[in-house]
Amino acid sequence: MSGRFSDRADFEIPSDLIDEHEWVSDAFIDGPFGYDCILAYPPSDSECPNCLYDPDSARSANIYKIGGPAPFPNHTVCPWCGGVGKLSIPITDNIRLRVYWGGMEVNAAMRQFKMLNSSKFVDGPAGLLFVIGYMDDLQKFARCDLIIVNSNIDKQEIRCGRASECVPWGFRKNRYFACMLERQ
Repeated sequence: MSGRFSDRADFEIPSDLIDEHEWVSDAFIDGPFGYDCILAYPPSDSECPNCLYDPDSARSANIYKIGGPAPFPNHTVCPWCGGVGKLSIPITDNIRLRVYWGGMEVNAAMRQFKMLNSSKFVDGPAGLLFVIGYMDDLQKFARCDLIIVNSNIDKQEIRCGRASECVPWGFRKNRYFACMLERQ
């Protein structure tokens, strides 16, 4: 082994100890220290559920679709989509993350983070958050445009974007990911 302790023998962390660490880390995410977060994806255009869509004009045919939510006389403007024929539907998903509220400078942020139950540390527009989540949620997290962190204390929603790439986290690097978020 090289470095500061070159006179010591190699050391391997017992697997049982890593399992215990993961058990505690899971409790930090799933328990009272975790935060409910909303992942917002780019909206998708879908046909109006209330009227027939005319692909030739790329607009509503202004003819009521039987079973639609708001009946209207044919050849008048659909009250549901306003005659556009398509609706932008926001797509969201919910996950839980362990959140560290913290510093204002990206370079020093990793050293400054403390786990607190307050959003006052991200008051400025350049406020940063450090989050840890499950690797199972990484695909969803990486695709989203916006992360809304819900503060457990004052029920405040904090809108954030990714300020860094997601990286594997933890001893085994296969159960958690970490990412830096920036308040928007």
